[in-house]
Amino acid sequence: MTLPTGRLNRRRKSSGFTILEVILAIAIIVLATSVVLVNFVGFTDLGNKESPEETLHSAIRAARFQAASTRQPTTLRFDEETGSLVIESGDSFPLNQDFGKDGRGQIRFFLVAPAVGLSSFDDPADSRLETDALTFAPDRSSSPFVVEIDTGRGTTQRLVFDPFSSLVRSSP
Repeated sequence: MTLPTGRLNRRRKSSGFTILEVILAIAIIVLATSVVLVNFVGFTDLGNKESPEETLHSAIRAARFQAASTRQPTTLRFDEETGSLVIESGDSFPLNQDFGKDGRGQIRFFLVAPAVGLSSFDDPADSRLETDALTFAPDRSSSPFVVEIDTGRGTTQRLVFDPFSSLVRSSP
């Protein structure tokens, strides 16, 4: 239709969103929320699944860090009553249900004997020089040591640690 002033141009103004756009936006939000929830639930369960070996590594790193930061020797020991690894400052690293009053688990520390003269070292895994606690020096070192983890449910695990890191040299 033509008007005296020109052509009738009736354009429909679109304001707002179409139903398809709204549904698509809601679907993306639901998908993102589900991914976040699944990862969060997995992250919260992580603490319950930490093995005694992982807890031991964390406690050794913390003891070394504390010795270096306070510039004082720091000790790490296993508390049979609470079933946790304890740093002398009071920091505690609880182990799983196999340790403590109700559990049969034990963690024992052994020092590696020094070599005499130029002779070779004895095999660290065979060390029987048991000690109640490990001492870490301010330079983040320690005497060479072996840790024996006995969960009370099977074989005992012996870990030979590097004296300058929390790395395991061997695990027989």
